[in-house]
Amino acid sequence: MRFCVFSSDPLYKYYHKGEIRTRYWNPKDLFDEVTVFSFCDRDIEPDKVQTLVGRARLEIIPLGYPRLTNLVRQYRNAWDKLRALSPDLVRVHSPWHGIVGVRCSVKLGIPVLLSLHTHYGARRLFEPGLKLQALKAFEWYCVSKSDAVLAVSQYVAEYARTMGAENISVIYNRVYGTQFCKGSSPSNVRPVVLSVGRLDPPKNQECLIRAIVDLDVQLVLVGDGVNRPALESLADDLGLRDRVDFRGFLQHGQLPEVYQCADIFAIATNYEGFCIPVLEAMASGLPIIASDTPPIPEIMGGCGVIVKQTPEAFRNAILTLVRDSESALAMGNAARRRAREIDGSLQEEKEAELYLSLAKCSSPASLKRK
Repeated sequence: MRFCVFSSDPLYKYYHKGEIRTRYWNPKDLFDEVTVFSFCDRDIEPDKVQTLVGRARLEIIPLGYPRLTNLVRQYRNAWDKLRALSPDLVRVHSPWHGIVGVRCSVKLGIPVLLSLHTHYGARRLFEPGLKLQALKAFEWYCVSKSDAVLAVSQYVAEYARTMGAENISVIYNRVYGTQFCKGSSPSNVRPVVLSVGRLDPPKNQECLIRAIVDLDVQLVLVGDGVNRPALESLADDLGLRDRVDFRGFLQHGQLPEVYQCADIFAIATNYEGFCIPVLEAMASGLPIIASDTPPIPEIMGGCGVIVKQTPEAFRNAILTLVRDSESALAMGNAARRRAREIDGSLQEEKEAELYLSLAKCSSPASLKRK
């Protein structure tokens, strides 16, 4: 079987961010060949990201950067290649980049799956601007013309419904519990509060830095981004530089050890479509403190502490867990149990079944498009 993917990011970004996940684009090794259309001028060598497609043969086709002036050329190039490949299924990540893939698939009669990872309505509240508003037309087209929508949470699924989607499957992002098994409690000089995520404005690490003022804890921030200089300056200004550890980007394989060494996981993000680090922390058996930002409460399923997005709320929650180690341990065990209920192996099986159900639609007449 042949599978084509229109990726929202060039694969070299996945590689440099350490986000090369096993069989990400080939669940259960379903496909023999996977072709990834990448929106950049030149991408990474396939052998460096082979893990993404398991045992399948991987081909990467750069289409150029996603600009309106490139759309016609990208469409023609994708059309020619898709027609030659005649894949069993096309998956499009993000309606903004993926409009080329959806349009080509519709015209060629190839089943197309739209993958939604973000609630764009919520994103517009925090990132106002004409660009995001204008791209709403792309979202509507891709949602209405795709054969199915894969939403990474019920929260994102509700947004897809507001855009007219009907055939929606909710499949959580895959985190395999066997990779994140917390052993004995760490013996840290002071309790370690861990947060994992890009150091970009939506992730709001400023809230966590302010929360540890007057607390005898160590804050470890894993990730990098445009906010790092401002966050480092904030830590300096608050006299916390020796208690805020900026680790930068880590490869995915390095993360289990980082979770292993932490006592508490905390995240104060403004908006999310899923939030993989929360599930990784759950699988690691860590007690979790998170802002009441959808869909985090949905993912946690009642196994952690949900607080308002203020330094005071996080400070109080951290202090409570530090003082009550038995409650923290019980919370971590509950988090691990919840992670097993939505383990990556179960999500991979659901994804493979979805692909098979769509790939069986072999004739244009059988496709249920609006």
